Amino acid sequence: MGKQLKINELKRVVNVDKFSQYANILKDADNSDEKQIDSILNELALKTPSRDVLMKTKLGFILKEISKRPNLSKKTREKALSLRTKWKEFHKRLLLAPKYDVKCDKPTTESRQRAREELTKYFIKTNSADSKTALFDSNHEEHISLISDLEFTIFQQNDKLVNNKYFNLIRKCINILSQNSKLRNDLLNLNIKIEDLVNQYVITGSPGNRFISKTTSINFFDTPCTSSTKEFLQIDESIDFLKN
Repeated sequence: MGKQLKINELKRVVNVDKFSQYANILKDADNSDEKQIDSILNELALKTPSRDVLMKTKLGFILKEISKRPNLSKKTREKALSLRTKWKEFHKRLLLAPKYDVKCDKPTTESRQRAREELTKYFIKTNSADSKTALFDSNHEEHISLISDLEFTIFQQNDKLVNNKYFNLIRKCINILSQNSKLRNDLLNLNIKIEDLVNQYVITGSPGNRFISKTTSINFFDTPCTSSTKEFLQIDESIDFLKN
């Protein structure tokens, strides 16, 4: 029988204060103590931090910067880049993992699909040649997943109902992103959780009937979802944390 790991030995359990200390040491561009940097990189490689920890400590960005420092050896630069890539690939797999949705009746399924199409049209329409604007690619696997997850989160927050409120929330989401290009970029660059976007900007303080389009061709239904299995599994975090 194998030795049971202590909770602090698990890869996903990290000491945030220690990670913050490591980040403060590593972000010093004048630090050329390769022995110290290498030791910290080895410690970091033992863990797989959550997206929240990575965003708080900025370690993903710091590792990318280290990989370009001319005052460090090629070996150290490659180790930093390799660790960053390993963490990013882990969170990318979480993002692209199958999401478990309930089975809905035909009208509900069709209405949800139309809502996803509306979201997709918005992102395509707001693409720009401006280098500061994140480009949406409807053929990009991560962006397809993002649209599905965004609609799914709104659907969830509306008690799994497709009704006037549901389409109101979809329209409000589009309106908010249209008025806040930074928020749009953060969403496409996966620097903000979809759950946080929906809860903080779409759901909070927002009856907002003005967001319902009077000219919309989308039918409204007040139909709850039905499920043959009646199972609903919690979604993994939809996360990535680094700009390319």
